[in-house]
Amino acid sequence: MLGSSRRIAVLTGAGITVPSGIPDFRSRDGLYSDPANIGIFEIGEFMREPERFFRFAARFYQVLLGARPNAAHEEIARWQQAVQVEVITQNIDDLHEQAGSRQVYHLHGSYRTSRCIRCGKRRPTDELLEDVALGCVPLCHCGGVLKPEIVFFGEQLPSAAWNAAEQAVGAADVLLVVGTSLVVYPAAMLPRLRSPSTALVVVNRDPTPVDGEADVVVRGDVVEIFRVFRSLLWG
Repeated sequence: MLGSSRRIAVLTGAGITVPSGIPDFRSRDGLYSDPANIGIFEIGEFMREPERFFRFAARFYQVLLGARPNAAHEEIARWQQAVQVEVITQNIDDLHEQAGSRQVYHLHGSYRTSRCIRCGKRRPTDELLEDVALGCVPLCHCGGVLKPEIVFFGEQLPSAAWNAAEQAVGAADVLLVVGTSLVVYPAAMLPRLRSPSTALVVVNRDPTPVDGEADVVVRGDVVEIFRVFRSLLWG
């Protein structure tokens, strides 16, 4: 199915980045397993107390910076050299890009840039890391807080990324869902926006709400599954 496809849309979630050392939210060892982190990505909480988020970010940014692509990221990038593959990710890291992927649509934004909540000016987050590591809230020249350009709970998704994702899913021969529980909306809607002729393949450790309508469901370790994909597709 994948080997004969000409256009593939890949929707990825936290399950593809956990093997690279970036924790998810809700698993036993996820970010929310520590009560101190509950609500840390809620926009209302950020606006009330940005200091709390940046105390957390002092550690979390280092985790993101130290992460490297794994075999799943690399295999998806390899596919892009052979067929048209558009990557839709719920992750805020840049591991797909590090692996060499192009056409990556970040539904929940990226931590690599920050934007002033007052004047809207952007800054590369790399330029703010020293302040964050010292426990300071990074500020714009206008005095506004420089918030990472990630989508907090309670914020709308970036329209350009969402529109591109909808188009990619609608035009795909195959929609491959990888490492996501499909419980966070509106991203969880995407599999149901596919064309009736689009095959649905789900690769995830745990069951998802769309398993019953999928053409293929593969459960297990995402990295190991993609190593098998590579062997089957390319030998």
